[in-house]
Amino acid sequence: MFAHLKTLALAAGVSTLALSTAVLGSEDVRISKIDVESSVASMADSNALTFYPDLEEDLRSEIAQRVPLSSDGADPQIRVDIRKIALNGSVMLPETREFNELEGVVDVTSPTGESSGLSFAVNISAYSGDAVAPEGYVNVPPSETDFYVAMVSTFADVVAEGLKNVNTSGNKVDP
Repeated sequence: MFAHLKTLALAAGVSTLALSTAVLGSEDVRISKIDVESSVASMADSNALTFYPDLEEDLRSEIAQRVPLSSDGADPQIRVDIRKIALNGSVMLPETREFNELEGVVDVTSPTGESSGLSFAVNISAYSGDAVAPEGYVNVPPSETDFYVAMVSTFADVVAEGLKNVNTSGNKVDP
């Protein structure tokens, strides 16, 4: 069932990215470094990283499994900024640790870590079949699957798919 869930979410992610990006695909992009940071940590009214202190490393690991990696220091890097972890829009998660929205921005950087101007947003949500996800989100329908694993995995899937849509010749996708 988890594989089916990931397939549905990935298909939705591909459709969302295809509609929201105006750049040419490049499957030859190899990534030399993946940095994941969370600006959520700086939000005084958010407790998500208290509940999920390994989120950054878990996400980095999932992305590394999905994107072509390179040991060539001349290849681009990616920086992922997790900007929101929320339950129905509220960044203060309940003691049950539930969340159903995960937002971030992927920035393709030069080998020196400087922004190349190429970026794209990743918005993942988990809402039941009768609820409507916010515009621009890839929806993961709730199931018995661990939400954390499903959300992180789907986020990584959308990052990998988004990198295929990035044209490293200079086009920019606004977050």
